Order: sequence, then structure tokens, then C-alpha cells
Amino acid sequence: MPIAIHDDLPSTVEPEAQGSSSSFPDLEHFRVQGIPPAAYYVPEFITEDEEEFLLRKIEESPQPKWKTVGTGRRLQYWGGNMSKNGVLLPEPFPDWLIGFPNIVERIEHFLADSSATAPSFNQVLINEYQPGQGISPHEDGPAFKPLVATLSLGSHIVLDIHHYASTVSPSPPMTATISDDATPRVIAASPLAHLLVMPRSLLVLSSSLYTSHLHGIRGKEKDEVHAGEEGKGDRIVNAELLGQAEIGDALREGSWTAERGVRTSLTFRTAEKTVKGGAFSLHRGGMKKA
Repeated sequence: MPIAIHDDLPSTVEPEAQGSSSSFPDLEHFRVQGIPPAAYYVPEFITEDEEEFLLRKIEESPQPKWKTVGTGRRLQYWGGNMSKNGVLLPEPFPDWLIGFPNIVERIEHFLADSSATAPSFNQVLINEYQPGQGISPHEDGPAFKPLVATLSLGSHIVLDIHHYASTVSPSPPMTATISDDATPRVIAASPLAHLLVMPRSLLVLSSSLYTSHLHGIRGKEKDEVHAGEEGKGDRIVNAELLGQAEIGDALREGSWTAERGVRTSLTFRTAEKTVKGGAFSLHRGGMKKA
């Protein structure tokens, strides 16, 4: 059941009737089983109309907001940029994130209903993936609190969860890459798990899955996935949470295959440090001490 966002509702409609986090089950209902804690996959968190609105606003962003990395992937930062020392240089969020459709606050409220510590996001990272583009296994790093929420738009992807190779065990496979942090560590060649991430879904990563594991997306133009012990393609661990009958039927028959389109992701996160020293942080259109 999606949380609806409507910009054309009459003023007589009560906020609860427009949709809210209370229309969803508790976050624990969406926990992905069989992997380290904790990942939560919420299908259809927004509607197709809301998805179209967000994609349009992202595309209408001023051209200087877009940055292109070496692989050709485009990205934007909203809420400010991080300094080399891992401190957020804050900027106000745009109206389409904090007014209509108020997606930042809605995700915060949804998570706060199920957590002792309510998140307060201060940066949104937007990534655009063309078919065939991906991102290497990586951590978001200690500059951010260990809880991130990613809203997917436009197309599916398969997210790979990676772990660091053990120094005392012959497993995992020998072929590996090296992490690029201050103390290099070997990353296991084979992913620990795969998640099928569909458009309009919300994926939350937290706890040790955030702090001691990595995630990445292989650069592919087509995906094939299955949910059994054996099958073609990648075995996904969130099949029971997908909430789409067509995919479920295909998985029961063996596997689901689809071409990738353009996928846009919005990752909501909280920087541990913002600019201080008598200055004020710009936060959601207002002024707030850092």
C-alpha cells in the first residue's frame, strides 16, 4: 500500500485521508531475512504519479547541480556537500523535497514510528543509472549515521551486498578487490546477498549491514533473478517482500528476467557533523544551530 502524495486535493480532505506513515505496517514487517542486520524493503512506498513528479523535478534541476563521475553516472547533492574532513556544508533542501511532496519528513515519520531514535536527514544524494551503469562495492562511510533510506524511481536494479574477506578462513573465494579506506581490506569476490529493488520502493540499510558491509550495483543491461536454492541468475533474498504478483508468479516458475531502464535513486542520510563555530546550519528552509 503506497503512501499517497497529492498536490491537487481539496482543502477539506484531512491529512490522514491523504496518506501517512500510519497506513503502513510496522517497519519490522519489511525486514529482509537471511542477511546480517538490518535491511528493510518497503514496496510501493510512493505512487506512480508521485514517482513521475519527483523524476520531473529532478530533471528540471539547474544544470550545475549535476555532477558526472568517471563511469558516466550522473549525481546531485541536496542539503549541502561534504568537506574533505567529512563535515557537511549545509544548504536548504528544495521545496519539492520539503513542501510538496514532503518526502523527507514522510520517510522520517515512517522510520520514527518503528525506531527509538528518529532520523533527521540533512542530505539527499541523487544517482542516475543508465542501463549498463553500476557502482563498485562501497561503504557510505563514518561521516554519516548508520541508517540510510533509498527511494528508487524509474527502473529496477539488483543491489549486491558484499562483505570483507576473513583473514583466518579459506573462504570466501580468492579473487577479490581491495577497499580504498585508510586501512585496506580485502573484499570477498562473491556477494553475500542480492536484493531486487523495484521502482517506487524504499530500501533502508542500518546497523552492522551499514557499518561493516558494502553494497554495489553491477553494470548490466539485463537482470535474471530467482528465489530458490537453485536457478538461473542471482538468488534474491527479498522475494517475499516484493508485493508484485507478476514477479511472484515468474519466480515460482523459475526466474524473472527484465531489461534495465534508467533508474534514479534518492538516498536520504544524516551527516554526523555540520559546520559549527557560531554559524548556523540551513535546514529545511530555516535556520538552525549546528
